Amino acid sequence: MFEIGQQITKENYTAAAIWCNQNGAHIEMLGGAYRIVANTPCVADEQARLVMLERASGLPRAVREMVLAENSGVSDYVRQKAREIENLAQGLRRGGGNV
Repeated sequence: MFEIGQQITKENYTAAAIWCNQNGAHIEMLGGAYRIVANTPCVADEQARLVMLERASGLPRAVREMVLAENSGVSDYVRQKAREIENLAQGLRRGGGNV
């Protein structure tokens, strides 16, 4: 259906993103167009680590945003764990990962 290097349109973006998640790739802006790019082993390993941390802690992105909001009332431990996971997620998002 899709392949590395293929240009993505707004019409097939969602299907391409699903394909990328299942095939070790991500979508990146290259040369003024969105294209499918293979994940480097580092990105794939870090994405797997992020998923593992989110599941083990019960802190997916939406929950982390609430925990890290001002006056959320959570413990320092939970806030620290949420910050640790969010830092990893932000690094992956800056690096082109789909998180």
